[in-house]
Amino acid sequence: MKKKKQFAAPTETLIHDATAMCLKEDYYSGLGSQMHAAYNTQIVVCRGIIVFYYLSQDRSDTRTLIPTLEGFKSMYGCYPKRICADAGYGSFANYKYCNTKGIEAFIKYPSWNGERTGRYPAVYEYLEDGTVSCLGGRTGNRVEIPNRHPKTQQSAFYKVENCTNCQFMAYCRRFMKEKEGNERIFEVMPEYVTLKQGARDRLLRPEGIEMRVNRSCQVEGTFGVLKQNMAYTRFRRRKLAKVRLEFALTCLGLNIRKFLKFKKSGKLPTYWKVPEGLEAETFKKPSAKRIANRLKKRKNLQPNEIAKRGYRRKGMR
Repeated sequence: MKKKKQFAAPTETLIHDATAMCLKEDYYSGLGSQMHAAYNTQIVVCRGIIVFYYLSQDRSDTRTLIPTLEGFKSMYGCYPKRICADAGYGSFANYKYCNTKGIEAFIKYPSWNGERTGRYPAVYEYLEDGTVSCLGGRTGNRVEIPNRHPKTQQSAFYKVENCTNCQFMAYCRRFMKEKEGNERIFEVMPEYVTLKQGARDRLLRPEGIEMRVNRSCQVEGTFGVLKQNMAYTRFRRRKLAKVRLEFALTCLGLNIRKFLKFKKSGKLPTYWKVPEGLEAETFKKPSAKRIANRLKKRKNLQPNEIAKRGYRRKGMR
């Protein structure tokens, strides 16, 4: 949602205005091609009803999860038992926060889709005994390297040997300067990896599948009703306090419409439930040959060409 700004505000009032953001849908020249004055809106949906909203000037969704849940706590006196969010909210801070507050987090992480499809699988798996298992099935142990320190205090170095004949060597070393070698040393944050793998396992369970399906229906569906059915694509007011009030009234209006609809029909909303006997989902097994062919094709492309291939303008298929 965006707001057109006509004149520059004085310096002391800039913190109350919108923030320049690269929006998903650009009305003028395509997807994410220009900066516009906008606000970041977050909603918490339960059974199709908006139970809480949060509006900020932050460009990143990652930093809005904790304030949203804290606002939910201040209003209802407790944290939600479980939440489901997309990959834009998957970060170490958010996983750790949910774990500390006792919230069961069904939150994807940025590399979720690549791992699920097998196109960009995880290069290692952190094990309970403190070791790692690489993509080729080799075991990596924690090591100390003289005159070299990890980037963070929570991180540690792990070493995997006998990489020469590994079929995934090119993929594992795609970001390294040395593309060949018999060993690989990389940095691991055990706490973050453990929390991320825990979120992955929850998402793959039947309960996680149900949460993912209902998140797409309820949360994305609610934004769809606001933007398409109610034609609410721009804020009419300026300044953060006024925009928050406007968005609150809009969410309230949507809830009233749903309530009257359910009261008239005499039926409560029903959503998809996981069928009995549904097995847990598994990631697609990565193919070393396909990954190698894809890396070979991308090797001869310039960064701008790679970006253009993944860019879609509005109205293009």
